[in-house]
Amino acid sequence: MTKIAFGSEELEFTIEPGDSLIEREPTDDFPLWNPDKLISQLEADRFGDFCADEKILIIVNDAHRSTPTGEILSFLYKQFPDLSADFIVACGNHPAPSDEELQKIFGRFELPADTKVIIHDSKDQASLREIGEINGCKQFLNKHLFNYKKLLVIGSVEPHYFAGFTGGRKAFLPGLADFETTRRNHAMAVSDKAQPLAIDGNPVAEDMQRFFDSIDLPDLYSIQAVVGRKHDVIDCFCGDISKSFKAAVQLAEQVYSFATDRQFDLVLAEMRPPLDRNLYQLQKALENCHAAVRDGGTIVAISKCTEGVGNDEFYHLAGKLQDGDTALSHAGMDQPPMGIHKLSRVVRMGQRITVKTLTGLKQEIVEQVFFESAVSIDAEIQKLRSEDNKPLSILLVRDAGLMAVKVIL
Repeated sequence: MTKIAFGSEELEFTIEPGDSLIEREPTDDFPLWNPDKLISQLEADRFGDFCADEKILIIVNDAHRSTPTGEILSFLYKQFPDLSADFIVACGNHPAPSDEELQKIFGRFELPADTKVIIHDSKDQASLREIGEINGCKQFLNKHLFNYKKLLVIGSVEPHYFAGFTGGRKAFLPGLADFETTRRNHAMAVSDKAQPLAIDGNPVAEDMQRFFDSIDLPDLYSIQAVVGRKHDVIDCFCGDISKSFKAAVQLAEQVYSFATDRQFDLVLAEMRPPLDRNLYQLQKALENCHAAVRDGGTIVAISKCTEGVGNDEFYHLAGKLQDGDTALSHAGMDQPPMGIHKLSRVVRMGQRITVKTLTGLKQEIVEQVFFESAVSIDAEIQKLRSEDNKPLSILLVRDAGLMAVKVIL
């Protein structure tokens, strides 16, 4: 029996005689983070001078990322006891974090008494400042950034299903940008070039960089982390945001991707925390792994989705669309609605392979966003076996919300 994570439970399935199973997961074949390396870099960069004499603003991710924010902050405050800072949570278009999620963001780090925590709201126009225009469209950024002379951004880098990688410039777009700028950026994800692990030639990634380059920011220092499958820090890269991001990308690709010279009859994409929380996040597993499915094969994304759909706008948009063709036509509009990039990508994926999910949600909820519901893994294996009348090739990708497959045929 093979086990797959399903929320706090585990699911089991059986490999039939003659079937082949290959498992892949993020690798831990790296020495764990040596803080002395970061100390040396911070000292070389004169970080103590950077944060001396005045309060800085520290940009942190929300709870949708496994960024080791609390661990890094504890380390910084220990090494630089005079550090004084406020914080801004770069939520992008995500809802404001709950108290529980704030605890998760900061972990065991205890916020100093004089610290202010700002929550970014992409729809709160009063909290935004216009920073210029790109292609005739006004761009806005959270205005609190400009109330400080120095900024520190703490990010983590792993594959992202249409932006190439998280981290770096993504703290600003979508992290601290306005809703409409993010909508226009995400609309570019309808492109086939918007793929995990891709930056050059990826219109979403290039637009994020273009947005960042257009900002006249205060002094900025960057710490970009790469974490392993157990959420241990493997390494941190710091200094200039572009250089630290590039270095982290090189390591993250080694940790969170693997290459294969074949495709499979069935791909099982297992979601793990924190990305297993809802249906909206589940699509990351599909995007990271679908290329490994042969034409006419099946992918099953497995996630308990304990928090339900996770994005009401995305779900209600799907309810307004008659079918997949309607989703594709909406994706081609001059001003496509937010969330259509996700729906249209699922439809296009389903034109080549069968796309299924195994969740804790009702079937009608799953099917509204163009997924098919799987009854069980064993049932999917039996179904494919009866259709093909031959042994199956199966790929199990663990932590598939982060683990991306590179198919080289």
